[in-house]
Amino acid sequence: MRRTVLLFVLIALAGCKGDSPTDPTTELGARGRLAGVVTIGPFCPVTTTQPCPTPPSAFSERKVLVYNEAGTQLLFTVDIDTFGVYLIALQPGRYLIDVKKVGIDRSSDVPKVVTIEKNLTTPFDISIDTGIR
Repeated sequence: MRRTVLLFVLIALAGCKGDSPTDPTTELGARGRLAGVVTIGPFCPVTTTQPCPTPPSAFSERKVLVYNEAGTQLLFTVDIDTFGVYLIALQPGRYLIDVKKVGIDRSSDVPKVVTIEKNLTTPFDISIDTGIR
């Protein structure tokens, strides 16, 4: 159910148009989009049948980072909403994607180079392991 709601939100956001040419989330003619869902966990020290919910602050503390392909220049810092969804409009090209981690966070999904194409949304989900056991 949560995945369905997140997919709906992601599709809705992908169709949104901004009105600021300097805003990286603005859809401008030749741009493409990078969008995905960030999952973070676990948040309980002991595995149970019911996983602990991800607190909204976990998303606001972490950011999706967009670098040039070589990873030498940070271009954008993207907020993750309380559902774990992020979206950014980018010029076509290749970008290195990473996340701003908290504590001992780790992810095998990043860093990774992605290709953004004109007028297309490139999906890129990120799973963050908090290291809590």
